[in-house]
Amino acid sequence: MSDPVMRMLSLIVSAFLLTAATPPVPEVLKPYIKGDRFDPGDYKWMKGRFPDATPEEKAQDKQVRDWLKASYMAALSETLAELRSMGVGDPQLKDVPVGGVLDSQVSIAPEVSHWPNFAAFQQSLTTAAPIADTYLAAVDAAKKISTSRTAKLHDVLMARPMGEQMLRYVGNWNSDGMIKMPAVSEPVKAIILSRLNKAGMLEDYENTRWLKQIVKAQGWPKRSEVGDDAAHEAWLLVQHADADPAFQLKSLRLMEPLVSSGEVSKGDYAYLYDRVMLKITGKQRYGTQAMCLDGRRVAQPLEDAKAVDRLRGEAGLQPLANYHKGMDALFGPCPTPSSAHH
Repeated sequence: MSDPVMRMLSLIVSAFLLTAATPPVPEVLKPYIKGDRFDPGDYKWMKGRFPDATPEEKAQDKQVRDWLKASYMAALSETLAELRSMGVGDPQLKDVPVGGVLDSQVSIAPEVSHWPNFAAFQQSLTTAAPIADTYLAAVDAAKKISTSRTAKLHDVLMARPMGEQMLRYVGNWNSDGMIKMPAVSEPVKAIILSRLNKAGMLEDYENTRWLKQIVKAQGWPKRSEVGDDAAHEAWLLVQHADADPAFQLKSLRLMEPLVSSGEVSKGDYAYLYDRVMLKITGKQRYGTQAMCLDGRRVAQPLEDAKAVDRLRGEAGLQPLANYHKGMDALFGPCPTPSSAHH
């Protein structure tokens, strides 16, 4: 049987699994849903996660968790089938945030271990919600102000990342981070971050949907067509399209032949290559993706550790040791094993 036929069958099977495996939205969530938007509201839909929950609330929460798991597994099955149809033999996709826009929003919820009961959670919510909502209002205002006044792709691309960048810059809501945020208690911060992370996820979904239309209509945006700055913003959008690994891989393949002609930045290509391949194969080439290990910042698994600095140099990137020092200066050093347990 030919490869195109096998790929088509794979996609058909995937579509069947998706519709068959995804249960209906639990009743307890429906009051919080409008279209494809989920507003956590008073969070009563997750009361079953607290120690003082009633049996009925625990049962409702189990329905939510079962729905989230089934939705994720269905989306994962579909994504794996799509990657295989693109010629990827054994995609790994470990801990990759694939999923639909609705269930992904529901999955971003505060960890209840911060509170002894739901009443204590509601007290934190009273403080956290106005802070988060004020920042989200500022994000909306900035997006409106920065919206392109023209239909030129350069201008639209330059404006497009405003929302997701504002939401990423708050980081972990640290008062001593890149941007100084108001000092709040850990429980309050947990709720704030949950609400901002949900908003950030939505920005990424919307940006990915928009960029896919652009790429489908005219291919990958070239530097000669949109300018170096806007081409970099297009890369930024696909770099953050983590819920759609197949689109990231497709974009990577479109970018690859454009690198040698200078139509795509070598550095941008290197960063996207690592982002995609680390998820799909478990290894990266250029060492752009780092992690903390035993108190040190190190590269996540590499295709060829001995060649990484040479490859980084060819992509216009600094040596790995200098890169890690820069990350330590920007984000702070990795916690030592002893401090990590405190």
